[in-house]
Amino acid sequence: MSDCIDTIDRPYGTGPVERAGSTIGRGIDQLVAVSAKVATAAVLTLLTLQRRARERSDLAALPNDILKDVGLSRADIEAELNKPLWLR
Repeated sequence: MSDCIDTIDRPYGTGPVERAGSTIGRGIDQLVAVSAKVATAAVLTLLTLQRRARERSDLAALPNDILKDVGLSRADIEAELNKPLWLR
């Protein structure tokens, strides 16, 4: 059994309402695509900030003898901890 829409005869082709719907549909598709890109970028940014916070926390937890082995001082660590997360 076919859908009822398939049985409607349209002698004049696509009407203005259908054309407007198509335009609106394309606009919605573009909005969804842009929104998805923005949401993805936001999530990636948040994950980067979370990673930096975790790395800085781990760095602060290192004992002084290990810091000395890698050539860092406690002052270097404090300077890193005081930087905003959006700075590397």
